[in-house]
Amino acid sequence: MVGALIVEDETELLLSPGERVDVLVMGTQNSGSYRLLALPYARMGRSALQAITLMTVMYQGQLSPVQAIPTTINPDAARLDPRTLNVMADRALNLSMGQANGYITGQDFDVKPYTIMSEVGTFELWTILNQSGMDHPFHQHVNPCQVLSVSGGAANSAGLYSGIPAWKDTVLVPKWGSLTILVPVMDYTGMAMFHCHILEHEDIGMMGIWAPDGRRHGRDVGGGSGTAPSSFWASPFSTPGRFA
Repeated sequence: MVGALIVEDETELLLSPGERVDVLVMGTQNSGSYRLLALPYARMGRSALQAITLMTVMYQGQLSPVQAIPTTINPDAARLDPRTLNVMADRALNLSMGQANGYITGQDFDVKPYTIMSEVGTFELWTILNQSGMDHPFHQHVNPCQVLSVSGGAANSAGLYSGIPAWKDTVLVPKWGSLTILVPVMDYTGMAMFHCHILEHEDIGMMGIWAPDGRRHGRDVGGGSGTAPSSFWASPFSTPGRFA
């Protein structure tokens, strides 16, 4: 995360598949051996059987003079206010599963991929609703986002990501919950993807297509059917080599 530390004295942090954070750890205990653990977590009502050791750190001695953890890493980092931006679309995406398939707003990627067509140089609001009994890590390619609000899930995680100037490309949508993200549409004119970052979920259809510069094809589907016009699929713009 760019711009701010996690919360000082925090001992646990929820990370979903594909999600990344930068963490600064200061050794303030006695000399010895300390473990970084992956703890059991009930993603869908069941938790793992045991904690897994990811890393073991050993240190000894004392630092003199004692150094404090800085309060800010990047003083220029800031949260953006959507009210001051050129917000072109306010979209709602629904994540659901059924009959061994995954869907985004009722559309299976292998049958009829849900398609978002945006305009480079603008901003969009995406509200992602999880209509299933398991968490889904939502990942959008190319342009990272800022989390505006989270409904459901762990209270400490919801408060963390909606309150710091972090840019994220993977956000956890809690089971039966939702979140709203601010998405800048910048620096890309090819075709990209958005999907659940659990491999088997994207493989069964919980994946969509994002054209950051798609509006030049004559249609903006914000709040619409999620279907691109035929001219989009017929153009060199949409060839597989331009996916990211």
